[in-house]
Amino acid sequence: MKKINFIGRYVAFFLSVTVFTSIVTSCKENDDDIVKPKTITDVIMQNDEFSILREIILDNNLSDEFRTENLTLFAPNNAAFINSSVTAAMVNALPDSLARKFVFKHSLKGKIRYEELKEQTYDGYIAGDSLIVKKASISDTSLTINGATVSTKNINADNGIIQVVSRVLVPVR
Repeated sequence: MKKINFIGRYVAFFLSVTVFTSIVTSCKENDDDIVKPKTITDVIMQNDEFSILREIILDNNLSDEFRTENLTLFAPNNAAFINSSVTAAMVNALPDSLARKFVFKHSLKGKIRYEELKEQTYDGYIAGDSLIVKKASISDTSLTINGATVSTKNINADNGIIQVVSRVLVPVR
């Protein structure tokens, strides 16, 4: 009888240690499970709709520029570049300072949702530049930015907002 009682205690002890170990190890946080915040750069890099803009950003070493500061990017998608007859090669052929300026002319400092945009001239990201916001027409409540309509509104990123526009906002020079 003592032998059976000893085996029962041994099994009970073994089971309780196993259950305790399972609970402790299953409660560890795994870094792979944590959703990392997506910056404006991450959204552009992961979305094929922006492959032309992505090529321009990568070729001009601008990916870090859109990872830190809070800003609003009026991002032309591939269709917008095609509608504007602008290619990545055309922009990348510019001197570095002008290619960078081309990209920054599509951005404003601060997070500005579409609903917060007003009919006015906004100071651009680069001193001396500006973006002009107007109503598309008298009867229409939609807005244009330098004449381009916003086709997709308020794509949230950790460090700002992306407004997808129907064409590039500035000529390539």
